[in-house]
Amino acid sequence: MISVITKPRVFRRYLVYDLEWIPGKFDPNGHMHVRLCGVYDGDTYRCYTSLESFLDNELTHKNRGKWFYAHAGGLADFQFVLETIIKHKNSGYKVKASTSGSSLIIVHVTRGKNSWHFIDSLWLLKDSLAKIAKFVGLEKGHQQFDPQEGDDEETLKRKAEDLQEWFRSCPLHELRFYNEMDCIILWKAIQMFEDTLYQLGGQMKMTQASCAMELFRRRFLKRDIQTSAWVNSIARDSYFASRVEVLARHCDDAWYYDVNSSFPYAMTFPIPGDLIGTSSTMPDHGIYLSDVDVEIPDCYLPCIPTRLAGRLFFPTGRWRGWLTNIDTTLLQEQGGRILRHYESLSFEPRLDCRDYAQTLYDLRAKSTGFMVVACKFLLNSLYGKFAECEYKSALELNPFSPKGPEDGWTMLFPGAFLVERKVPIPHMHVPISSHITAIARRTLYHYMSFSPELHYCDTDGFSSTVPLQSTDGKLGFIKLEKVMKSGRFVTQKTYDMETVDGKHVVKAKGFRRMSHEEFKRASAYVDAIEDGSIETMTVEEKQKLIESTEIEYTRMARTKELWRNRKTKPEERKMKKRLRTDTLPKRCFYPDGQSRPWTIDELKEIFPDG
Repeated sequence: MISVITKPRVFRRYLVYDLEWIPGKFDPNGHMHVRLCGVYDGDTYRCYTSLESFLDNELTHKNRGKWFYAHAGGLADFQFVLETIIKHKNSGYKVKASTSGSSLIIVHVTRGKNSWHFIDSLWLLKDSLAKIAKFVGLEKGHQQFDPQEGDDEETLKRKAEDLQEWFRSCPLHELRFYNEMDCIILWKAIQMFEDTLYQLGGQMKMTQASCAMELFRRRFLKRDIQTSAWVNSIARDSYFASRVEVLARHCDDAWYYDVNSSFPYAMTFPIPGDLIGTSSTMPDHGIYLSDVDVEIPDCYLPCIPTRLAGRLFFPTGRWRGWLTNIDTTLLQEQGGRILRHYESLSFEPRLDCRDYAQTLYDLRAKSTGFMVVACKFLLNSLYGKFAECEYKSALELNPFSPKGPEDGWTMLFPGAFLVERKVPIPHMHVPISSHITAIARRTLYHYMSFSPELHYCDTDGFSSTVPLQSTDGKLGFIKLEKVMKSGRFVTQKTYDMETVDGKHVVKAKGFRRMSHEEFKRASAYVDAIEDGSIETMTVEEKQKLIESTEIEYTRMARTKELWRNRKTKPEERKMKKRLRTDTLPKRCFYPDGQSRPWTIDELKEIFPDG
């Protein structure tokens, strides 16, 4: 049950910490060399030249229960703290870390009756520290080393080398000043976010999404919403992610548009509340989920998705699935048919999310400073929380009572375990998330359908050769993002756009920032496939081409990666990665770079096991 929260609010006890180490450098014992650990609690800044001193002086009874924030700390900083804890085997520390992918989000450290909580503030304030500094009226140091849009390959390499040299050779007092400023920036941002939440009627939680849910339940939820594991299981089949597709490989002289606050706009429509009942006949109004056979006729832009082999496609043809009333209505408006109806679940309409979205959007529009940023964070992080997964992954060190593989526990090395468990999520009501994403897809579809020539779409934006009226600032209206001289679209979230002023906007999901030159090299394999030259290459020539498209970069090894290899010392690794060209594209492409949707029969032939 999603219940209204009425218990008194509290202000959190927290501090921030930040480590400075030499990238790529190791001490004689094989450790990455940490030069400094700084701590700021809002009153005083203090720093340590060893993590042993940090643990001795900060993990104390006085600080018990406090939240220790570090920006991107789950990827890097806490690894050093964890290694120090592991080295002191008889220290009595026990660790339980919640993970998301490779990142440690929240880490609980216990010793005797005292506990401390280490949190990655990137999950609270989802932006770079340099941008966060500007939000709070400060400036982060040494921005000359930060990669910028338009940097070429040589510039990126030089900046990385200069940054490494600075961390290695700068005097300790200069490093201390740099570290102190980073700590102050983060602490001030967290304080301002907490104050904003309190002003709005909520209170701070450990992550941004949890803050949004807390605010929703305290101020905007009028009465409880009954939830059901059975309903949530059905609704997951109707819960589809955003539309992200390449429709054409290239474009010239095009416009890229965004739907202004697409998901907050989707939240202004009625959402599913309590389950009213089930029906063997198709409802003619209201909010519902339906199990139906559908037919999509041949067309360029199908309007509803289905899922095969864990991937989202927008095909033509006939298939069966659970759909929201948003999807079934759009389907019939666009010439599709419902061939057979099996069952529907109907829900009472609720406007709680509308009040949440409209209030925060209006407040953002008339505010300045940090309130604008806080409202943006809160607007975009609520809807997905209703579909939070109940299967959680955790790392545990020296647990109180370890269990066996039958309970989801895997020992990685003595004292260290990977734990997979199912946990209750009381605020889970998947029909809400399912409807909000369906409305956002419908909004994007309606704008895209105005254009006879499309090239790419991503969640709430698309590229078109048709100039559309742009209305900045209005919720749910489109705005012009970029005027493109040319565009090159390889796959989902992987593209290079050249704007009319000569700038290259390069995006490649899963890669660190890429230069235009690196992108051209990385996409060479796709080019060879498209122009047909791949067909005449020998095996050796193909392999050489593949190897030449690889991007090499260095990053911190993640905690899970280390532990799975029975390692605990933080280390940097050279990684090689290339653009994925071996996965099936979302659409069927012709040699000229244009495309059509797959048919459902083609997809079932490719994915016979679904």
